[in-house]
Amino acid sequence: MSVPHVPEPVWVCSNESLHQYCQGWLSEPWLALDTEFVRVSTFYPQAGLLQVADSHSCYLIDPLLITDWQPLAQVFRCTDVIKVFHACAEDLEVCRRLTGELPEPLVDSQMAASLAGMGGSLGFQKLVGLLLGIELAKEETRSNWLQRPLSDEQVRYAVADVFYLHQLYPLLDQALTDMGRRHWLTEDCQRLLADFGQTDNPADYYRRVKLAWRLRPQEQYVLQQVAIWREQQARERDVPRSKVIDDNSLWNMARYKPSNREQLARAGLRHEVLRHDAPELLKIIRNALAAPADQWPRILDTPLSPEAGLWLKQTKEVVASRATALNIPPEILARKKALEALIRSGDNGQWCLPESLAGWRQEQIGEPLLVLLAELSKQPYVESES
Repeated sequence: MSVPHVPEPVWVCSNESLHQYCQGWLSEPWLALDTEFVRVSTFYPQAGLLQVADSHSCYLIDPLLITDWQPLAQVFRCTDVIKVFHACAEDLEVCRRLTGELPEPLVDSQMAASLAGMGGSLGFQKLVGLLLGIELAKEETRSNWLQRPLSDEQVRYAVADVFYLHQLYPLLDQALTDMGRRHWLTEDCQRLLADFGQTDNPADYYRRVKLAWRLRPQEQYVLQQVAIWREQQARERDVPRSKVIDDNSLWNMARYKPSNREQLARAGLRHEVLRHDAPELLKIIRNALAAPADQWPRILDTPLSPEAGLWLKQTKEVVASRATALNIPPEILARKKALEALIRSGDNGQWCLPESLAGWRQEQIGEPLLVLLAELSKQPYVESES
């Protein structure tokens, strides 16, 4: 492995300089981008640095000094410039929070590497070592990016991320082109942006609470309402959800429906929440219990039946076999959640592929899975002896 040698960065510390460089980036065929942020005790990520590499230089944008992000928003909207990230889910959140835009068109190099047969969830350091033969340090991943001045080590780490990412993109693009899979990556990145671009609905967050399906229909409505309140409070206070109320306490409130402060305490609420928020929470619970049934949400899915569980196992085997043939990770081809959704869709004997199995996956695995389920449905189910 070679030792990395990164260039000195160009610092972008004013609105005027950001505008100047953004005008140049609009004529680049692709840009490599990354973000550094802190998210220890806040709901929203606190941006500490944005890195950009073009065909000339590497740039470090200081978000603590920039107030006008519209020039970068224009770059993000420019469809002639490909924006390349690595494992970009959290980066997208930072970009949207700063600029109000998502970068499009988007390429995620981790996704590209997976589709090119290089392995699943490949870290940036490993990918650089694999394709460029360079060993990068990892020490600064969790450092404090809000401190000023940044250390020399932090600066080198931040520059290396985009300097080498800019070099990786054409190699990954060529590999996918040679394999006839470039459109696979385009579809997946477009789907990622579409999913990320959907407005979060606080009314859906109760679905993420573990064992929520065990609650009765009315209790699920109570859970939904207190989860909505928690989501609003976490965003307003800019604290993690668990700092407001943890999931276990939400579940306990829905199941046992406390009617006074003492019962709220037994549900697991922290002292400061009881002191400030008990009256409001008790009111939310009372109103939820008084609401008519037509306001209750759709009942959450229960675990699959034994027969459907057997079908799930068999669909996983088909996915694993096909993934091996394609030399991609099984979870990239079809995730468990998609397989469960497919099986649940066949209550009337007509299965429907979920959106995540559309596009290139429909031919590669979606259609074979539909054929498999049609065959399985014709076979009598025999419960295995334990």
